[in-house]
Amino acid sequence: MAELTALHTLTAQMKREGIRRLLVLSGEEGWCFDHALKLRDALPGDWLWISPQPVAENHCFPSALQTLLGREFRHAVFDARHGFDAAAFAALSGTLKAGSWLVLLLPVWEEWENQPDADSLRWSDCPDPIATPHFVQHLKRVLTANNDAILWRQNQQFSLAHFAPRTDWHPATGAPQPEQQQLLQQLLTMPPGVAAVTAARGRGKSALAGQLISRIAGSAIVTAPAKAATDVLAQFAGEKFRLLHRMPC
Repeated sequence: MAELTALHTLTAQMKREGIRRLLVLSGEEGWCFDHALKLRDALPGDWLWISPQPVAENHCFPSALQTLLGREFRHAVFDARHGFDAAAFAALSGTLKAGSWLVLLLPVWEEWENQPDADSLRWSDCPDPIATPHFVQHLKRVLTANNDAILWRQNQQFSLAHFAPRTDWHPATGAPQPEQQQLLQQLLTMPPGVAAVTAARGRGKSALAGQLISRIAGSAIVTAPAKAATDVLAQFAGEKFRLLHRMPC
């Protein structure tokens, strides 16, 4: 497919420039699924698949995505054909490595806002799924107005915009970034007490925690919802990180 060739070329450019990009597949269920599989086969990567149903090998339910925070993946699919969990979608975006695609599967574009959203059962008082037309219409406006996102609709001519080259990206070497270095200095010199570090997903909080552990005198206790959530932290903490399994009650 000419479309896959063009996307393969763009993926190489994204990797050089450290760019993550959203690719929307909107159409009938079979069409979306087949095209997502073709992308997975054409572009090497982890291809984490977020869906209410386990339809792929590297699968995760939206409700379990929080257990993956702190880990990194190359390419992911978010299946929103039957419901859009906005919190899970935001969390997934923070797990992607530079040069990755976030593939969003959506219903037929013209029918989307009238379709019941299964995720509404999580927050609505209604016993059955309800349509969320205002949210969907807003999201459609955002997607169509975003020049960096790619919208691929069934029965529509696929058009890939030209993305001007950017300065090459240099991956992290393990040394703190300037903002991390500033925070590390403050944390290492602060008196005993409580410190809270906040930032958006994917901004390097796990790396910062690992860097702090590698530099402090003595030891630190780290708690996490799952071992996988400490992978990045452990990488930066180095030999000072040791896993202690939780003992049964």
